[in-house]
Amino acid sequence: MKNDTTARPQASQAPARLTKDDFVTALRKLLQEEAKAGKASVDVRAANLHTDVGVYPARGHSMPTCCTVMYEEMLPGDEILLTPAGGKGPTLLVRYKLPR
Repeated sequence: MKNDTTARPQASQAPARLTKDDFVTALRKLLQEEAKAGKASVDVRAANLHTDVGVYPARGHSMPTCCTVMYEEMLPGDEILLTPAGGKGPTLLVRYKLPR
């Protein structure tokens, strides 16, 4: 799973609606992989997580759901590094402490 700032694909058609479980699965997998690699923390940007799960930006995207999952998966010690206006958006950036 890639979570960097490289160019993201765009779609001209609305993708299938992504679910909360899709984002939970992807985020937990990323955190597990980074912990296995020995990292002490990982910074996750909402736009990158959404792209890992499904095309973003695109009509019918699921960014609010993606951000909700990112907030709900936070544990004590995790920190929000960047909060977008309104609290949910592609620039949301959370540092998750590892291991979980």
